[in-house]
Amino acid sequence: MKVITQFSRIFVGVLFIISGLIKANDTLGFSYKLVEYFEVFHMPFFAPYAVAMAMFICIFEIMCGVVLLLGAFARLNAWLLLLMIIFFTILTGYSAITGKVSDCGCFGDAIKLKPIESFYKDLVLLVLILFIFIGVKHIKPLLNKGITSIAMFTSFSVISFFTFYTYMFLPVKDFLPYKVGNDIKEKMFCPPGSPTDSMVMVFIYSKDGKDYEFDMNHIPDDTTFIFKDRKDKLVREGCKPPIHDFKLYDASGVEYTDTLLNDEGYKLILVQKQIDEGRTGQEKKMAQLANDWTSKSKLKFWALTSSGSEQLEAYRHENQFAFPYYSMDQVPLKSIIRSNPGIILMKNSTIIKKWGAYNLPSYEVVLRYMK
Repeated sequence: MKVITQFSRIFVGVLFIISGLIKANDTLGFSYKLVEYFEVFHMPFFAPYAVAMAMFICIFEIMCGVVLLLGAFARLNAWLLLLMIIFFTILTGYSAITGKVSDCGCFGDAIKLKPIESFYKDLVLLVLILFIFIGVKHIKPLLNKGITSIAMFTSFSVISFFTFYTYMFLPVKDFLPYKVGNDIKEKMFCPPGSPTDSMVMVFIYSKDGKDYEFDMNHIPDDTTFIFKDRKDKLVREGCKPPIHDFKLYDASGVEYTDTLLNDEGYKLILVQKQIDEGRTGQEKKMAQLANDWTSKSKLKFWALTSSGSEQLEAYRHENQFAFPYYSMDQVPLKSIIRSNPGIILMKNSTIIKKWGAYNLPSYEVVLRYMK
């Protein structure tokens, strides 16, 4: 039992630290996943606190792993781990059964797990944590109390700093398809020779109030079966391009996606998922940057948002913005940059640099990256 307990302690501790660090690297992205769960469980009143909750969960998860490896507060930590894994096992089990949440967000965008895979992962962790819970008497502190306290305080300080830093100044490691260096146009297509969706034609017949599905080779001869419908059924999913929803439109509904991506040279893009949800007080910097960009570089300044036209026009008038906004769905806007607002520098259709709301650049800073 002692060997199993020690193995479980090390495995679970390391996994919790890795999982927590990946989520802490992108707390805003993790908060989007929490909001998705809030919507599924009809708890929208938690949505305004999603970012704070995401930060707390990341720090808590990492600290549980650190404390487990240090062997400190073994009994208390075993209880916390057990309660936490029971909760997440129920949550991922519900997702696996209903399919209402496509990804648990356990490892952020670094490792995408299907609901059933997340559920199996939590079942394995549940077994390992049960071993820890049962064999908790075999877990002893690795260091004396003084050094353990220093190690825990240092870990908490570093983890907290990292979590707030990535929230304010963008993820240290970007796992999204819009990361710096990626060509958006290239990511909108699958590589040549990639598998495509495999579909099969299905015929639906009804009998005695029940529906039955048949393929082309097994259509029933029994006249008691009544034809009802025909549909195409996905048998094998093919390649899906990493970027498939990058589309922008002007106020009249005219699409400008190709205009943006096919325009050669540098372009500066302001991204605001929702103008009423972003960090306020940055409007003067945004206006100054846009004016300097258009007047000095003689290039167009682009602005993307999912906000409605009436709200948008009032916002533009209030802040005296001379540039127009283009409409884009908020799903890709969330992925383009983990900040609201955020600035992106592109050359042709390749992303060169990103800046978050807490370090919006001046024109001179942008110019350095262009050179």
